[in-house]
Order: sequence, then C-alpha cells, then structure tokens
Amino acid sequence: MRRDDPAPHPTAGGRRLVARDPGAVGDVSWVELFVDLLFVFAFLAVTTLMGEHFSPLGLVQGVLVILLIWHCWTPCVWLGNVVHLDRGVMPPIMLGIAAALLVIGVAIPEAFTDRQGGLPGPLVLICGYLLIRATAMVILTFVRHRGEGGRRSAVAAWLIFIAGGLVLLASALVPPLLPATVDAALVQVALFAVALLIDSLILVVASKGGWQVVSPWHLAERHALIVLIALGETIISIGASEGLGVDRPVTPQLAVGAMLGITVVFTLWWSYFDLAKVIIERALNASAGTDRTRVGRDVYSGLHLPMIGGLIFFALGLKHLNTHATQEIAHPWPSAGTTILYGGVLLYLGALVAVEWRAVRLLGRGPLTAVALLLALLTVVGRISEVQALVVLVVATCTMVALDNTVFRQRHRQLHESVEGEGTDVGAVDPRGLFVDLVFVYAFIEVTALMNRFPTLLGLAQGMILLALLWWAWTSYTWLTNAVRQDSTVVRLSTAGIMTAVLLIGLAIPQAFVPLPDSLPGPLLVIGCYIFIQLMQGLIFRQIVRENSDLRVAGSRFAGTAITIVILMVIAGVEVVAPDRVARHPAMTLLWVVALLVQYVAGYWAGNQLWRIRLVRHWADRHALVMLIAFGEAVLSVGVAINDEPISAPTLVVVVASAVTLGTIWWSYFTAIDAARIALAAYEGDRRVRAARDAYTYLHLPMVAGIVLVAYGLHQTLAASQDRDSALLGHYTLFLGVALYLFSNQMFWLRIFRTTSRHRLIGAGVVTVLAPLTVALPSVVSLLLLSVIGVVFAAVEAVQQGDPRTRQPTRT
Repeated sequence: MRRDDPAPHPTAGGRRLVARDPGAVGDVSWVELFVDLLFVFAFLAVTTLMGEHFSPLGLVQGVLVILLIWHCWTPCVWLGNVVHLDRGVMPPIMLGIAAALLVIGVAIPEAFTDRQGGLPGPLVLICGYLLIRATAMVILTFVRHRGEGGRRSAVAAWLIFIAGGLVLLASALVPPLLPATVDAALVQVALFAVALLIDSLILVVASKGGWQVVSPWHLAERHALIVLIALGETIISIGASEGLGVDRPVTPQLAVGAMLGITVVFTLWWSYFDLAKVIIERALNASAGTDRTRVGRDVYSGLHLPMIGGLIFFALGLKHLNTHATQEIAHPWPSAGTTILYGGVLLYLGALVAVEWRAVRLLGRGPLTAVALLLALLTVVGRISEVQALVVLVVATCTMVALDNTVFRQRHRQLHESVEGEGTDVGAVDPRGLFVDLVFVYAFIEVTALMNRFPTLLGLAQGMILLALLWWAWTSYTWLTNAVRQDSTVVRLSTAGIMTAVLLIGLAIPQAFVPLPDSLPGPLLVIGCYIFIQLMQGLIFRQIVRENSDLRVAGSRFAGTAITIVILMVIAGVEVVAPDRVARHPAMTLLWVVALLVQYVAGYWAGNQLWRIRLVRHWADRHALVMLIAFGEAVLSVGVAINDEPISAPTLVVVVASAVTLGTIWWSYFTAIDAARIALAAYEGDRRVRAARDAYTYLHLPMVAGIVLVAYGLHQTLAASQDRDSALLGHYTLFLGVALYLFSNQMFWLRIFRTTSRHRLIGAGVVTVLAPLTVALPSVVSLLLLSVIGVVFAAVEAVQQGDPRTRQPTRT
C-alpha cells in the first residue's frame, strides 16, 4: 500500500509517537488493516443479532450497535491520520485495541439480552467500547492539545465523552433494577441511543478546534477500505445465511440467489469505486484548514455511516432470503426481508448521492435514477417471491450501471477525464483486486468449515487440498492481472465470472467430498467452477499474449492445466456414477492430490514462459492482502467457536490470548514486507520471475495453510461441544500450525533475503516441542502459553536485532 521507497521505514519511531507528515500519500499501514479485520467479525455479529431478533425492536437495536461500532472505528481512523500506527509505541497499543474489538464482537449477541451463567454481556460490550474511545482520545489529546483552540476543544470533548459514557453505563445497569411494570428493554434502548447521540458530538466539537485532517489521502483511503470491508461482509452473508460453518444443502435456489446477490454487490461496488471515490477525495484535497476538517467530518465520518448501514441491511436481507430459500419457515414477518433488502440498497445509494452533493455539489444521475426506480418498485415487490424480488433488484442496479455507460455516457466520461491520474498510485492494488480478494475470504472460511465438519486427519487433508485448489486459482489470477496492461471488457467480464465461480466453490466446499441430501453435488460444483475459472483466466492470458509478443510460444505450456482438468473430470465422472461408494474414500482424496501435484509441478517448470512481473509493488501487496484475509478467517474462527457461550472471565482471557497470538504471528510477516518488496525489485528479468514464483506463489501457500490450521485449531480448542479426539486434534493443529507458519516464513526469508532469523526458527522448534508436552493442560492455559511465547520471541528479536522494519535483513 506504499510507494517503492529506497528503504523500508526510515524510522520505526523507537518508543515515541511518530507524527504523520501533512499531506502524506500512500501510507495506510498494515496495522490499520489488521485492526479492520476485527470489524468484519463485528459487522457479521450485528447481522446475526438482527437476524435472530428479526423484529422492529431488534432492528433498532442492530442500528444502535452499528453506530457503536462506527464510533469505535472513527477515532481509530482520526488517530491514524495524526500519528503512524505502525511506528513507535503504537503497535502494542493497537494490538490492545484489536483485542478489545474482538471482545466487542463476541459480546454483540448479548448487547441487549444478557445470557445467564456469565458476566453481564451489555456491560462487557460497553466497557470494551469505552476503552477504545478513551485510548484514542488520550493519544489525540496528547498530540493535539497545543494552542488555545486545541485545549478548549479537548476539554469539551472529554466532558462530552464522560457524559456519554455515564449514560451508556446506565443503559446496562439501570434496566435490571426497574420494576416489572416498566418496559426495561425500551428504557435500555432509549438510554443507549441518547448516550451514542451525546458521544457523536465529540467529532463536531473537535472539528472546530485544533483537531484537523493531516493527510487527506489517508482519510479517504481508510473510508474506501471500510466500504470494501462492508461489501466483504455482504459477500460472506450470501453464503453464510444460516451462520458460519453451518451445514446446509446447496439447492438450485441458493446457488441462483448467490449469483444474483453477488451481481448486486458488484454494482454497488462499482457505484462507489468507479468514480465517486476519486471525486470526493479530490474535494477533500482541494480544501484546507477548518474547511477540510468539516468536509472530512461530513463526507467521510458522517455520510459514510449510512452507506455502511445500508450494506449491512442489504446483507441482512440476503441472509433472510437465502434462509427462506433453503428452509420452509413460517415467519411472522414475511414481507420484511424484501423490504430490508431494498431498503439497504436505497440507504446506500441515497447516502452516496448525499456524499457527492456535499463534496462537490454533484448529483449522480445513475444513483438518482436507481433510487427513484427502487422507490417505485417497493410498492410491488411485496407481492412477489423473494427470489423474484432479488431478480428485479439486479435489473434495477444493473440499469444504473448501464445508464452511466450509455445514456449518461458523455457526462460520465467527462468526469472520468477530469479526475484521471488522481486515483491510486501506479503499482498499488486496485479496488477491483481487493474486491476479488473479498470473495476468497468466504471461500477460506468454508475450508475451515469443512475441516470442522470432519475433525479427523482425513478431513484436515481434504481441507488442505481444497485450500491448494483455491490458492492456485487466486495466484494464477494475480499473475495475470499483474501482467495485463489494458483494462478491457474481456478482463472485466472474466473477473466477474471468476468471482461468481469462487463464490459457488465456497458454497460447495463443505460438501466437496460428502454431499448432503437434497443438495447439488458438491464435487461437481467445485470441479466445474474450477474449470470455468481456468477458462476465464485463459481469456485474460490471450490478451496478455497480444500485448507481449515474447509470450506467443507459451501456449503449449498449458499441458499441465489440461492434464489437471482431465483428472478432475475423471473424479467428477466417478462421483456421478457411484457417489455413495466413493464418498470419503481415500482413493478419491489421492486423485485430488495427483491433480494438484500435476498443476503445481507443471506451473513451476513453465513459470518463466508463462509469467511476468510488471508491477512489483502490486505483486507484493496482493500477497500481503491475501495473508490478511487468512488472518481474518482465523479471527472469525475464534468468534464462531465461542459465539453460543455466555461471556465469562475465562472467555475473555481466551479472546484476548487469541488476539495476541494472532497478532504476534501477523507481526512476524508484516514487519518485513517492505524489505521483501524492495529485495524483489532488485532482481531483474527471469531472476525476478523465479524469485516471485518461489517466494510468493509457492512459499506463501504453506504460510497460508499454517494460518488456516491455526484457525481450525483455535475453533476446536475453544469449542465447548466436542469430544476428546477432536480437542486433541485441535490442540496439535494449533501448535503445529504456528510452527508450520514460522518455518515457512523463514523459507520465504531465505529465498528472498538469502538469510533467516534464528529467533523465528528457534520459536518454530519450541512450539513444535511443546505440542505433545502441553496436551494435558487445559485449553485456556495452552493458548495463554502460546501467546506468551509469541510475545517473548518478538520482544527478544526486537531487542537483539532491532526493529525488522528499520533495515533489510543482511544477505549471507
């Protein structure tokens, strides 16, 4: 996400706060992206909360929790706009904020209804919220207290925070004390709403004082990323309509609903990232001083909130629709699902229109037309089925895109020309690449769901097979998009087809080896979609061949892919002929292994003829983002494992220990990514291709596999309802997954830097040795021990060798 500077992080800040340079470009840190992963889980938890309490009161409660999450996220954004969150003393502070966010996500199901047998859920949620807000305010006050206006606004902000915090605490403490004649739920909601309303005044007061926008680019990019995260939550909701990791048959209705749903998500993504993002970013850059702060406050912190809320409501509507598509449920509020589905899209598009108007006094004709059309359709969609209503919604949103490219084409093109060159820096990951990666988030989640469904060694092996299949689909697409020079219609349509196919693979993964009754055959879906992905990538490769004459002889190098497809078709044929006999048979698993070995071995030897690295930063950042995706999947596994349990003191310890464990593993990779990118750029020609192939395409796979195994191990270790064998397998998988990740990380270092870190290799060995020695310990103690080991080794490495961000590892 940064420019190719001559050296990684000239300073990591020591133990101090490192202020951000005014007007700095290209510096959204990976620490901020790691924290944002926690918001994916929080958004999913809100959707689940409203789905379980599908009533007017439940929706109001969901809106309040969305507002609370936004109030957690906004101060982190403004804090990152003032100081570098990946330097100095900030990384451990941000790790604490990440742990508090995970606690909030776990507590959201008890936001208004406390479960018996544990700590008061509403109070835990509120304490986590107040801790995050107070931490951000302390740092912002310390940095921005100078000057008369700064001191005055800081005092006012603290008074507002204290007042809002007291009312929020009252919302948790007062209702249980009320007499039975008083509706305690309404009182709780009213106090909660008043507290958040008071708290929202902090930004208004601060924007009039000394708290100003330091980096316009940073503020704009952070909000664009949270829109992407909300879109990702919507994609996950398409497949996880009945909850993450829940077995459900893949019916034709569900498959059609998924394809229609991702089409709507794509049009909503396009409505923001095609033009609106750059227009409002330019408006923020064009302003200065207090005016800039007000634009940031209104356009970003203010009007992006209803956009996020609209996406969450749209996800809720999809969740409701897909649940009805797979189950015959007599719901007391049957027409609300369609209304919420349309209302979420209306809220998103309406807020987008308001964003453009507030920023540049522009009324987008496409979004306005879609809003008018959806308002008219609301009067009739209640009389048709949910699937039909979704088809109509697809037509309406696609009409918006079509109008911008036909009837409104001239004006649309003029706006594009006016902002040309003001978007993402050359070489950075483009929004479409990020959007594609969001679909892989869901697919990775379902890999863990498959392993949780079959908690055996064979189940683990099958999960790793499907992970390798997904990895090849992702990495080959990354090679192609890095090499393609022109964003043509073929590339766009192929990308849309690949996204849809990956989504269907994610739906079918839990049944890829053992289909459920009344379900489409999972193996056929996975194989068919994978073959379709290869065909779409072939279309993109044809364009690359036309742009690079030296690749014209490479067509014969696709023999490996052709053989792989033949083997997969044999597997599909056997599944059709004798599905009952081959289900869970080891021979079928071996056939999958053979197919993937052919694909990977052939791809390795043909790499020099097939692949090119045109943009080094794009290449390195794409792999860093997919690592983030894997960590996000691990975060979700923690939440899913303890989602149905009441919040207790041991639960909080487990949540914090899990966050620390994942944080230390994350840190071991992301401290060296800038140095790795610069080391890769130092190679030239075929040497660069070989280094990228070895270090990224092949050595990143075991790192991702290690994280997925850690996610599985966390789920099995923390889940309450499990047998002894599952708990034992989960324990070993957790420890050995960490060891596999650390060892693979050092193989990556060895290939790209020609050196290793003895601390990380020793750490991998220690974790491996401890795996059998800690079997008899309680799961909480084992997890605590693992987190302590991670912190100790990270601290020792930093003390003895210095911060890895301040230097490139020495070649030997």
